[in-house]
Amino acid sequence: MHKYILLFLAIAFGCSESAREKNRKDLLPTARGEADEIILVVDSTQWADTLGLGEELRKTFMAPMLGLPQDESLFNVSKVNPRRLNSVLKSAKNMVFVMTLDSKTADSRVLQKFFTDQSLNQIKRDTSIFMRTQRDVFAKGQTVLFLFSATEDQLEKKISYNRSQIREFFEASARETIKDKLFNSPKKQLSQRIKETHNVELTIPYGWEKARDLKNFVWMRKMDAQTEQSIFIYYEPYTDRGIFNEIGEFRDKITQRNLYDGENPDVHIKRQDIIPVFTERVNFNEHFAVEARGLWKISDNSRGGPFVSYTIVDEEEGLVYYIEGYVDSPGTRKKNLVRELEAILSTFKTKGDLTPQGDAS
Repeated sequence: MHKYILLFLAIAFGCSESAREKNRKDLLPTARGEADEIILVVDSTQWADTLGLGEELRKTFMAPMLGLPQDESLFNVSKVNPRRLNSVLKSAKNMVFVMTLDSKTADSRVLQKFFTDQSLNQIKRDTSIFMRTQRDVFAKGQTVLFLFSATEDQLEKKISYNRSQIREFFEASARETIKDKLFNSPKKQLSQRIKETHNVELTIPYGWEKARDLKNFVWMRKMDAQTEQSIFIYYEPYTDRGIFNEIGEFRDKITQRNLYDGENPDVHIKRQDIIPVFTERVNFNEHFAVEARGLWKISDNSRGGPFVSYTIVDEEEGLVYYIEGYVDSPGTRKKNLVRELEAILSTFKTKGDLTPQGDAS
């Protein structure tokens, strides 16, 4: 089945990795746009549907990012009529094409021209295939997603059921783009000290400093006149899987013990309870983990903001790690600052990741 799908993906748009195709890619312009910007090419009638396909697309790409104090959409989406898709728009960093065969409008006829006849026939026969991803279609460094089905109703249901997978395609692309910018000049000395002291690895960008370093806890931050970004790592022996049902309480224990005012220990970082902590089980670099998003504040209510964290099990070493990034930036949009923290956290490696197989030391 997988070989069959790969064959379909190869023929959809007449693409192959031949020498001719590689030469074509070399001649492409460089993709433009921010990491979270998406050009969405869709039939205008379908987009206007407030109950069907258009609404599912809005829920997928324009829903608010969880855990922020103000609503900020996951992606900045620009809807484009397929008949007005020009060379400038085609050079966008991120693009989504949406097409169903049952739509007979002029917009949909244009969209269908992006598919070969063989691909269109395949879409009619096989309803299990509804999504295709591709890089460098119209520009170098470009991420493109094709969503398609024989009928609008089928595609609507597929998008609803696979929403997380669809989002993650662009979330991962955004992380890689941000990492390329952040780690242009990584702070290697600080990363090395953390590795030597705590037997973990984290790629730290230039401009970050160590704020506190304890036996099983390390805290780093980057500060300027308006904004503070912080990351901390905590670990302890892993004894009870129930910890994943109490992420908020686990965080409270960590922050109360380690993130306090040196002159007034009663003042410490805690959770805000105006929104719940949103949790989701994830695969974090091949480890079972729980992602959490929420709001924090200082216990005297003087500051606060969003956080994102991962609670990770390293079963080989018998350790549970809690890694978090949080933002303090009053009066500003915070989505991009959180995404930077996500990019940094994604480089985390546990002690077991760094221990060669067979080495019990």
